[in-house]
Amino acid sequence: MMENPKIDFDMIRSKIENIAIKYVAQSGVYLDLVEERHARLVMPVNDLHLNHVGIVYAGSMFVIAELMTAVLLYCTYGTDKYVPIAVKDEIEFLKPTKKDLVVDVSLTEEEAAEMIKPVEERGKGRITMVLPVTDIDGLDVARMTATVYLMPAGQKIG
Repeated sequence: MMENPKIDFDMIRSKIENIAIKYVAQSGVYLDLVEERHARLVMPVNDLHLNHVGIVYAGSMFVIAELMTAVLLYCTYGTDKYVPIAVKDEIEFLKPTKKDLVVDVSLTEEEAAEMIKPVEERGKGRITMVLPVTDIDGLDVARMTATVYLMPAGQKIG
């Protein structure tokens, strides 16, 4: 399948590499792969990410999963039409780890079309997605169910 010309993958990469959220920038998370309807984020685990018993801090798992919500939406629908805002995030911690974290998510064309349909009908709305967090070896360590509100780009908040 040919890439969607409306999606600026360099801009998505730049948004992550130059993220304004200080903690996320300090976390070292990086966009390992971005293509149409598919992205992979990696968070190298270092002392910043270890909790009081020497395993990855739950907040670090949360951060990489929550960041993927925006990345997946941008690489699926582009950056020009909607701005994602977190509404509700629920995370289930499955196994402890000391290893680097990975969130790798892709959507089929059909899944992407179905997910955006109610938003397109109203011009705004909510999307819910499930984001698996694994360690670098592929072991499932957490799973986030995220609900994101998509508001029209350029709309003021508040």
